Amino acid sequence: MSTRLPIPTHELVEIPSPFQELPPMEPRRADILTLIDGKTFLCTTVAGDITPPGAPDAGFFHDDTRFLSHLELKVSGHRAAVLSSSTENNIAAQIELTTGKITRWDDIDVPENTIHIRREQLLGDQVFFDCFTFENFNLTPLQLQVELSCDADFADVFQVRGSVRPKQGQFYRPIAGDRSLDFYYRGLDGVMRRTTIEMTPTPAAIVDRTAHWRVELAPLRRFQIELRVRPIVEPADSLPSTDGGREAPADYTRILRERHRAYREWCSRSTSFGSSHGLFDAVLNTAVGDFHALRVPEGQQHIIAAGVPWFATIFGRDSIIAAFQSLLLNPQLALDTLRVLARYQGREYSDWRDEEPGKILHELRHGEMTRCGEVPFSPYYGSIDSTPLFLILLSEAYNWTADEELVRELLPAAYRALDWMEQYADLDRDGFVEYSRRSPRGLVNQGWKDSWDANMHVDGTVARPPIALIEVQGYVYDAKYRMASLLRSFGDPARAEKLKKEAIELARRLDRAYWMPERGYPAMALDGDKRQLQVISSNPGHLLFTRILNRERARAVVNRLMRDDMFTGWGWRTLSQAEKVFNPLSYHRGSVWPHDNSLIAHGMALNEFRRPALQLMTALFQAALNFREYRLPELFCGMQRRESDEPVHYPVSCSPQAWASGAMFLILTSVLGIRPSAPRKELNVVNPELPEWLDHLNIRNLQIGKSRVGLDFTRHGHRTFCNVVDVEGERLLVNVAFKR
Repeated sequence: MSTRLPIPTHELVEIPSPFQELPPMEPRRADILTLIDGKTFLCTTVAGDITPPGAPDAGFFHDDTRFLSHLELKVSGHRAAVLSSSTENNIAAQIELTTGKITRWDDIDVPENTIHIRREQLLGDQVFFDCFTFENFNLTPLQLQVELSCDADFADVFQVRGSVRPKQGQFYRPIAGDRSLDFYYRGLDGVMRRTTIEMTPTPAAIVDRTAHWRVELAPLRRFQIELRVRPIVEPADSLPSTDGGREAPADYTRILRERHRAYREWCSRSTSFGSSHGLFDAVLNTAVGDFHALRVPEGQQHIIAAGVPWFATIFGRDSIIAAFQSLLLNPQLALDTLRVLARYQGREYSDWRDEEPGKILHELRHGEMTRCGEVPFSPYYGSIDSTPLFLILLSEAYNWTADEELVRELLPAAYRALDWMEQYADLDRDGFVEYSRRSPRGLVNQGWKDSWDANMHVDGTVARPPIALIEVQGYVYDAKYRMASLLRSFGDPARAEKLKKEAIELARRLDRAYWMPERGYPAMALDGDKRQLQVISSNPGHLLFTRILNRERARAVVNRLMRDDMFTGWGWRTLSQAEKVFNPLSYHRGSVWPHDNSLIAHGMALNEFRRPALQLMTALFQAALNFREYRLPELFCGMQRRESDEPVHYPVSCSPQAWASGAMFLILTSVLGIRPSAPRKELNVVNPELPEWLDHLNIRNLQIGKSRVGLDFTRHGHRTFCNVVDVEGERLLVNVAFKR
């Protein structure tokens, strides 16, 4: 092991904060390449650069901190031109570049498109590799001046998202070695954070924050440069090390091989899909890669991070919904998610964190602002729906896995969650679950539509808390109904009967309080005065999968959602186009969210409204084809689709976002009628249907309990048939039923 030597104090020279020098930038997420390894991720332009310096949607991030805020290649003073760029399963990027016409010092021009630059980027083991190969296709030798400019602002993720800090820690002047450049920042939390950049071959010079190479390149010859960027978080009482204390250089080839091996292993444990439509396969394969990349290690488990770049951490609601969506892909995600969230379950009453005993967290952060108590995310519990959703996921995970050990392990957490709903969630004791922020730095709105203006009355007045969202009442109903069944199976019939009666009573109260007779649709929420938010929204669509609505009300919701003011042709809007407060460019007042759509479609299929669910599947599939890597983003704008249109990008949409990537898996589960009952060693396939553009779909390695199943779905005209190909492991009864 190398010895870590302290840098002499005089070498650490304090400098002003970089945030005083950089103007605010407009994000442009549509043009970003992303590599991910859990909570370490990289966002660059399509050229592989991190530009402009300090841009809010670009950088190299680790553990809620940006360790590289500027990275820019120039050749003889000019930026390179992008020929093509792509990423591989969020692991590596390949970027093809060339130069424009270059005028040399001897007045001899180098023609454009005669120098090829292959840029290969890789993320693994918390190291970012940036590798360049320059090749000369001129007939004469060339001398090129290659420059790589770097900087690190050590911004907390909340700063990157726009939070202003009145005070920051201490920045230090970068220290250059022969082939290295180190940036230092001691935060207000006392922690020294360092970005170390190692370069091969040794540059001719490193001036300020820019490394320079003079490249002599003969015709058809190549020259390579490699950067290795490592984030280092040192204890508060330690000093940074010199070059003599560096760790052994990470090896690009080894790490690439290890990441490929880990991905293959993940795929071998997950369901595989193959269909008659190659692009549909590509959409699913991208989502499979997203779930692999977004897993965050937490003890012995992995939990799904919500998304990149803003939410690369544990989220209660998002992680639960993503795990629920992806049961078809890999049930282990749900088991791990439940165990991790149970460990962080609320233990005390805290206004600062909006915490109560039994509550499931909303968000967990580890950055400087959290450590310093500037934000309450250590963890933060301001989510009204994560707790009932936790119980729903526990029940559904049991249906898929029959994991009795998991249920017995988590029953204490389940009881605490039920007690939270009974003792804390109903703020005014009216029988509904409401939220009202207590933390001065917490979220104003604490449902999934959590922007400040998400909940408005028809006249544009912002709803006054406490707010009782309609979908949350559905979640509570479903949680109680499911837990009644689970507790009965695990030896608590008395509590089970009580929960069932409470669920039935909640359904009666909901219909009386939320139904709008004049609009033939449920209200979005009740405000603090118990006034209905009488806007037409997507929220009531979630009631379909909770099955709190009777058949007549369910049909009314389905029919209303299929009108043009709600259905864009790409998916359902969060808010009707006919409402005064509609804005298709907003975050929650008219945009299209794939996860929202998938939950609605899932409910439609459960209620045997299969045609609209298939229509939505087609719409989202066609939308995905217009995004990079065929990846559905967090959201896109709610513009009405016309002939030859493409979906309109939302500028700061996260991509990948776990519950957007999970949308197609849940929709597939729904339209294929896959309904597992692993405790009974049964798999029921009820009224399967494929869309008209998909002739067949093969599913292999589908995990139901301790069995692995292979299914073939084939469409003939308007009928879809299911054939059981094989069953491995324990015996499993597969029932294929056609109910008309």
